[in-house]
Amino acid sequence: MIVKSGCLTGVRKIEIRQRELFLSDDEILVKTHAAGICGQDKNLYNGIIPPSGGLNTEMKRTFDYPYFYGHEAGGIVVEAGKNVRKYKPGDKVIAFAWVETYSDYFKATEDELEPAPEGLNMDLVSLGEPIGCALFSGLCSKIQLGDSVAVIGMGFAGQIIAQVACKKGAHQVIGVDVVERKLELARSLGLSHGINSSETDPLTAILDLTNGRGADVVVEVAGTGEALQLCNDAVKHNGVLVFYSWITQNIHINISRWHNNSLEVVNTGLVHHGVDQRHIWVPQALRPVLQGQIEIEPLITHSYSLDDIGQAMETADRDPSAVKVLLRP
Repeated sequence: MIVKSGCLTGVRKIEIRQRELFLSDDEILVKTHAAGICGQDKNLYNGIIPPSGGLNTEMKRTFDYPYFYGHEAGGIVVEAGKNVRKYKPGDKVIAFAWVETYSDYFKATEDELEPAPEGLNMDLVSLGEPIGCALFSGLCSKIQLGDSVAVIGMGFAGQIIAQVACKKGAHQVIGVDVVERKLELARSLGLSHGINSSETDPLTAILDLTNGRGADVVVEVAGTGEALQLCNDAVKHNGVLVFYSWITQNIHINISRWHNNSLEVVNTGLVHHGVDQRHIWVPQALRPVLQGQIEIEPLITHSYSLDDIGQAMETADRDPSAVKVLLRP
């Protein structure tokens, strides 16, 4: 069938192209309800490519132009190949792979999808992958009742992880970002302290708020080497450093504290734990959203037609107030 898809044609150049989509016997065709723009999508838009070029990563193929992409999306199955057993037309599904979701229809294998929980509205189904990943990180971050928690980066995932920390009984949750509007949003959702690192030294502020000890748990969600070094410096002796972001460029970090201060480093990248673990964790990770314990709708700050993908990408990349931008076919 002929579909409309977002296609990168160069650095900061993206357009809608028509192309023909062929379905194999092992694939499922999904009508896209909406697709979200991810931080890694913005990197590719800006020409920031993993050193591997995408080879041997979840990107599935080596990056080159023209490049059809997108991986956050949800929708309804319209057709299933003859070898497909888990899904049938009419099923609501979440994409969990780089299956070119900036499109009015996309195709995926069974292992590249998750069933949508019953009762979850379709906008949240469409964000099931980033919601599930962030909830998984918060749930597995070893935050305990009474802890001081610092979340470095208050984008979509950071906002969710901060909410989880509050719900798990943290004594205080400290958010760090360079955008005051994101800190204001996080405060409205329960954040104890917002530190604008463009105005205040974040390490000094975290140490002041923790009586010089450092935070019990520090979560890296900003995706930069500087943010990871801040986590490294701001966590207390015997504390937990939670690593969330996919940092694709080589960085330098002083890890002597990992040994000298007995830090526990926890990798909470759900999609990297394998498909079997993902199948187990996604329903548990999305449960607090279904129960109304975690607020997602306030984090959807912008919505665009798929035809306006250029404007949408510019907003996601350049507008400081953008937390999650949705594309709607």
